[in-house]
Amino acid sequence: MNKFYLSILAIVWLTGCASHIHQVVREGNAPFIDGELIHDQGESNRLVLEVSNRRYEAHGFAVERQSNLAALRKRYYVSNRKHWEQIFAGLDTDHVVYSINTVAISPDGSKISCHLTWVSRANPSGVCTDQGGAVLPVQFNGMRG
Repeated sequence: MNKFYLSILAIVWLTGCASHIHQVVREGNAPFIDGELIHDQGESNRLVLEVSNRRYEAHGFAVERQSNLAALRKRYYVSNRKHWEQIFAGLDTDHVVYSINTVAISPDGSKISCHLTWVSRANPSGVCTDQGGAVLPVQFNGMRG
């Protein structure tokens, strides 16, 4: 019986540590025709974005995690103490905001600076700014992994 529980624990642990892979949304006049974002792998994090004539890549960037604990405490400490305790202990990640700030570079040396944000269980989106100052919106969909 203990082996059964250990097997279940191992499966949950392994699937919880999988990387998240998002694909670029290509709608309407979206500037990026293809790309993907792979995160939760530390040094192996990767952003790939393609426009019609260029491919940009960034590797090894950090994914920042932030929560406004002061605001969450004000909201939940009195009204829902158990929920506050789960948030504070890191067991409730619904209130965590993730962000990425990175520079993606093409083989010819062109660069775009990208800023992406999302909340738990949502898809990343944001903007990339090219060297000429053009702002390029980018949105990712579904997650696998």
